[in-house]
Amino acid sequence: MMKTIVVAIDDSEGALTSIEFGRRLASQLGVEMKAVSVVPEQADVSSRSALLKARLKAHRVDDMALEVIAHHSVKDYLGALANREEVGVCMMAHGRRPVPEMLIGSVTAGVVRRSRRPVFLCGPRYNGRAHQHVDVLAVCVDGSALSEKMLHHAAELAKRLGARLQLLQVLDTSTSNKPTSLAPADVSESAYLAGLARRVGSDQALEVDWEVLHGDPAASIVSYLADSHHTMLAMTTHGRSGLSQVVAGSVSHEVVHEAPCPVVVLRP
Repeated sequence: MMKTIVVAIDDSEGALTSIEFGRRLASQLGVEMKAVSVVPEQADVSSRSALLKARLKAHRVDDMALEVIAHHSVKDYLGALANREEVGVCMMAHGRRPVPEMLIGSVTAGVVRRSRRPVFLCGPRYNGRAHQHVDVLAVCVDGSALSEKMLHHAAELAKRLGARLQLLQVLDTSTSNKPTSLAPADVSESAYLAGLARRVGSDQALEVDWEVLHGDPAASIVSYLADSHHTMLAMTTHGRSGLSQVVAGSVSHEVVHEAPCPVVVLRP
């Protein structure tokens, strides 16, 4: 069971965003929180620690534990941390367009690849004012076994958050004329989501609803989230190249970059 939220930070100003999210998540879960920063050499520990303490104090968020660790690989250290059942790792996705790996940040992508447990991300469009807590945990599914591997984690998280679980499916209209095992799309997809919602709701003793979206997968998800409040998105990834694949198509880079809400990602 998750007992600690660990917010991974570096020396960038953007790290304060992940601290804001991490504090709120830890508070809602009723667990402890600490910030961790990883440097390559032991000689770097003191300077990084002094810089971060000064920055946290200036922003009045210095009332939490801070640990600076020397390790040869930031990705390996945080990936191992994220694999621990009692820890939830929260990170800022620093990426910039147009390079896919850099869209979410190479360190973030590396941690996701190394972890077999969910990693909590907030992208550059994260809007903390609109998402101060989690009332809805929306999970992207597409009928595949991969996508459904998030459901157990999401259900447990929703229970602890006291949030409503929602299933999302995107019908990609650009491929609507291509043969698909789920055609005719609207009828089949609705039946799949409705059945899955019933099963998960029964198995997990949760309120579960669902929504079918239409259009370009990334744009549809981001548009749906644009007017949302107090929401977290959950998705799985193949993780072959960072977040190169997501259950609704190859859209995770765009979703993480554009989503105004936090995103929890799992590489099964």
